[in-house]
Formats: sequence, structure tokens, C-alpha cells
Amino acid sequence: MSDKKHSDILPGVGCDVTNCKYNTVDCRCSAQRINVQNEKASSKGETYCATFCARGTN
Repeated sequence: MSDKKHSDILPGVGCDVTNCKYNTVDCRCSAQRINVQNEKASSKGETYCATFCARGTN
């Protein structure tokens, strides 16, 4: 997974997407910030993380 230090994670932000380059070994987000999109969402299933970036990409 990621070699990020715990100080590089977003406190309280978990991530279960194993193919995201920001997902750490302990399933936390190491992105500098996150962007959750779909302004018309009315349920959790209608939102998505626009910060997602597949492992191995820039």
C-alpha cells in the first residue's frame, strides 16, 4: 500500500478503495484534501470521491 507517515493522513477520513494511491496500509486517506462530489445527492450511495487517483498514476 502506501508508505505515507501517519502525520500525512486526513484525521477521521477512512478509505476502503484499495486501488486509490491515497489509501494507506491502515485504510486512511493521505490526500492533501478530498473533494466529494454530486451536488444533487440525496443518499450516501449517490456521492463519490473526486480525489480518487488509481495507483501507478500521477
